[in-house]
Amino acid sequence: MTAHDAASHAGDAASMSLTPETISLLRTQLRGLARTYHQKPAAEIFVKARGIRDTIERRMPLTHRPGQSSELFLLAGQACALLASAAFDLGSQDASETLTMAALAYVRPIDHAPLIAWCGGNLALLAYWDGRPAEALEHVKAAQGLATSGTARRRLHSIAARTYAHLGDPDRVRYELEAAEQVDPDIRDDHHDDMGGEFGFSVERAAMSAGSSWLLIQDGANAVEASTRALGLVQTRTAEQRSVKVEMEATADLALAHLLNADLESAITTLGPVFALPPEQRVDGLLSRLLGVRNQLTVPALHRHNEAVELGHHIEGFRRDSARSTLPGAPRYQIGS
Repeated sequence: MTAHDAASHAGDAASMSLTPETISLLRTQLRGLARTYHQKPAAEIFVKARGIRDTIERRMPLTHRPGQSSELFLLAGQACALLASAAFDLGSQDASETLTMAALAYVRPIDHAPLIAWCGGNLALLAYWDGRPAEALEHVKAAQGLATSGTARRRLHSIAARTYAHLGDPDRVRYELEAAEQVDPDIRDDHHDDMGGEFGFSVERAAMSAGSSWLLIQDGANAVEASTRALGLVQTRTAEQRSVKVEMEATADLALAHLLNADLESAITTLGPVFALPPEQRVDGLLSRLLGVRNQLTVPALHRHNEAVELGHHIEGFRRDSARSTLPGAPRYQIGS
């Protein structure tokens, strides 16, 4: 609280001018929010990122120096990118797409390739979540031409794998996942690595995404392997480093993989930690995965089992209260939405 109050007062004192310290303060606040993204509820991230973006926009008219203007455009773009991530987690894909485009509008004039590439990847994943895999492939291919760091390339290869999975191309899925594992992590950029946090793409996040790709092409064995590997990597992190979002989404994927392998008992056991999550951590990606689990429970081999019926009911109840319901004024999550 003391640090926050001091930063707020310092920002107010500088409101009539734009000093290097003002820009440095905004950069520090934004970097801190990106790096603690995995520790905070999405609704809180959204509110704080919006506040930082609004502050940046108020500062823009205070300078005519090209260097300062470029820095503010980059920071505004990163703030919009964070808002896009939070909006997605809160269940608003339309808002996430609009905010991603806003981020691009800020950084294209300054040719900031790392953030342009990140935004291209985000547009790709939004497209395939919305059932537009051909468009997603266009976005990811354009973004790959701008990516230089190992982290950026790992992320885009992982998104490409998911895109090809939506297109039903297992050979390309395997190719992109192998390419994601072969990137050079020592090649860095100032967005994915130096800013990091939500803009990074850890090895456990890549493994989780691989599990999702294998599930899309109904490969239960590889999905179990990738999701299990993701959970093992998560557990090597300290409490401060661990992403609950990645852990729980990999857990849901593992449960669905067990169901594809006709292992209902393992699926039920696997989902135990997920059901303990408070509403503010029930982000949209997790809820969508659980909907996939719910749908799999209705296949002929499973739907007559009492345990499957009970699990389905539990999932429906869990999905009623979600991260989006914690944002002021937001409607509750509707079953089947």
